Amino acid sequence: MSILKVLGKKIIINGETADVGDFHPDMSAETYYEVVRLIGGKLLFLQDHLDRLSRSLSGSGMEYPGDQILRQYLKLLLRYNDFSDGNIRICVRAKAGEKPEILCYFISFSYPDPTMYAEGVRLLTYPHVRPNPGIKKWDDAFRMAVGRFIREHNIYEAVLLNRKRQVTEGSRSNIFFIDLDNRLVTAPATGVLPGITRKYVLRICEKEKIRVAERLVSLDELPGMTACFLSGTSPKVLPVRQLDGFAFTAAHPLVTLLMERFEGILQENLEQLDEVNPARLKTNP
Repeated sequence: MSILKVLGKKIIINGETADVGDFHPDMSAETYYEVVRLIGGKLLFLQDHLDRLSRSLSGSGMEYPGDQILRQYLKLLLRYNDFSDGNIRICVRAKAGEKPEILCYFISFSYPDPTMYAEGVRLLTYPHVRPNPGIKKWDDAFRMAVGRFIREHNIYEAVLLNRKRQVTEGSRSNIFFIDLDNRLVTAPATGVLPGITRKYVLRICEKEKIRVAERLVSLDELPGMTACFLSGTSPKVLPVRQLDGFAFTAAHPLVTLLMERFEGILQENLEQLDEVNPARLKTNP
């Protein structure tokens, strides 16, 4: 069962509205999904999310519904709910003997506060290897277990650790390190979820001539890393102050630069949506 609460008045199921009521999405079925962030009534990086959902579905045996249909469903969702900010989950779920079910709904969210961006967050490693990290497919047992681990230890995020004691990615984010040579180090794209925020961070690095090494970092190497940060839909670019027993510089100049540059890209994307994103058109029912 999903641990996130469904918010709002209406959900969209196969293009039809339904009351939220006591709706609890059954995520135990084969489910491929995306979480899109709504800012000021505009859906951030929507096309990137749709493209990734299409790639995730490509080997599943389920057909991708198409950009136009999903945009229409999102437009309906915005029309029947009074939110201008939040997180929206798009699900394509298998149903025995039937066409896949398509759902769109608002979910509870937790965005970092200003103190977290200034001082960094605390993380712990969590031994787990995702069977197919390149796709965004719901794993109910893992989500329940890691969610419980995060709550019990009062941390911001759990960082996945493979059998070789190498850091791969966060349970719901990507992770980056900065080494002593001021070089960004992050897991190869083939071994982690291809995060959308991660993609834009790497573009910033290319533009700013920041050196990047795509490789896994072992726990033994952490003392040689000066800074660490997460990237993701909710955290954006978020400094880390501690991972297990290792401390990092949250206010590292390179992390600060990446935070500022990503915020600029985010604002540019939102400005472009004034003309090209039909899902932003919110009207009263």
